[in-house]
Amino acid sequence: MTVSNWEAGMDTVTLAPIAKRDRIAVLDVLRGVAVLGILLMNIPIMGMLYDHPLPPVPATPSLDWIVYTLQDTVFSGAMRGLFTLLFGAGMIVMLSRPGPVQEAAAVQAYLTRCFALVLLGVANFALFLWPGEILFNYGICGLALLFFRRVDTRVLVVAAAAALVFLAVLMGGQGAERAASLRTAEAAVAAQAAGRRPSEAEGKAIAARAEMLRRAQPTARDRREAYEVRTHYPSLLAWSAKTWLGYNWGTRATFVFETLGFMLIGMALFRAGVLTGRWSSRFYLTLAVGGFALGLAVRGTLAAASWRAGYMPDPAVMAWRGYVYELGRLPLTLGWVGLVTLVFRHGLIGPLAGVLGAVGRLALTNYIGQSVMTSILFYGLGLFGKLGFAQLMGVAVLIWSVQSVFSVLWLRRYEMGPAEWLLRAVTYGAWRPLSRVAASSKPVPAAAE
Repeated sequence: MTVSNWEAGMDTVTLAPIAKRDRIAVLDVLRGVAVLGILLMNIPIMGMLYDHPLPPVPATPSLDWIVYTLQDTVFSGAMRGLFTLLFGAGMIVMLSRPGPVQEAAAVQAYLTRCFALVLLGVANFALFLWPGEILFNYGICGLALLFFRRVDTRVLVVAAAAALVFLAVLMGGQGAERAASLRTAEAAVAAQAAGRRPSEAEGKAIAARAEMLRRAQPTARDRREAYEVRTHYPSLLAWSAKTWLGYNWGTRATFVFETLGFMLIGMALFRAGVLTGRWSSRFYLTLAVGGFALGLAVRGTLAAASWRAGYMPDPAVMAWRGYVYELGRLPLTLGWVGLVTLVFRHGLIGPLAGVLGAVGRLALTNYIGQSVMTSILFYGLGLFGKLGFAQLMGVAVLIWSVQSVFSVLWLRRYEMGPAEWLLRAVTYGAWRPLSRVAASSKPVPAAAE
């Protein structure tokens, strides 16, 4: 999903006047934050009946509500966005080769890598039972990036804007349609209570509303049935396949535009040196403050409206949420880029920078490892549906700890992670033994494959 240290080092020297070691380390830390942060959004889908089923608004705010609001406002979407930016940056690195012969070889390797990611995505849902995986999506969208490898930064930015604006219009239109259907259903239910028989269209709207309400507040029977499905392998695999197809080929497949848009932005930011620490501390401070200010303003408004509605289906929220989702997500993602780069540059996180860098070097291994660990916990050990939202966030922190320790210890012995080694071997057709770290050499920060 990312690039090797040799490739990153070569392109880093070409693109910016800062030390190769520092620049690679910045990318690793950003990637480490992204791969750990993305678990906060994935684990509720893995461990709960639906994405984030919360009880009705409590008389006094509960811990689940507070933690969910924090996760949904500050982290949701932004971590995936950061991960995607870095993929775009890796594309620029991998295809930057002097001369037509080397460039042709790089294109061949890049195409192989994209199709390998597609296969890893299939394995992630079929073997590791995580249908929300992003590797398949990255592999497909990565192919489209080839058309942009030689264009200038202005084209990248305009193309990204076009993709995200199109997605916003599409999502907004779909949300407005659902809002209209919900209003129709609510009016029909009221009329039905008064003795009027609903029309065929109203009947469909009423059924759609009932499904929305059921997903927002699953019954005890819903929970029992879901538990049975997700704790028996044949039905669990069928659920994973169906959900994966919905994400990648159904109504949510339009998010390829989101992935493509963020990849193009990542390409532009890498070329400009933003992702590699080339700019001043003042720039990254401005990026952090401005990004969080705009992103949290949009996200906070959405959270407040959803809170007032009790996180229940509400036509007023549905009607405009889709239009502004990316408007909040992109600035928040850039805010994280600014914040992480700034605190890393000034050493404000101390030894944690080395830990995050190690996690980032093993990004693909850790991403797949999250699927493995959560499948064991929730499906193998039967914890599915038994933990509240705040408890799931606690489990995520425990997984962070395990992966952090594993990453640091692994890199003391080996040059790269097992999944990184596999992807690199397939990409370059070189099945060498997993390289060990020389006892006399100092560990060099390097981006994961």
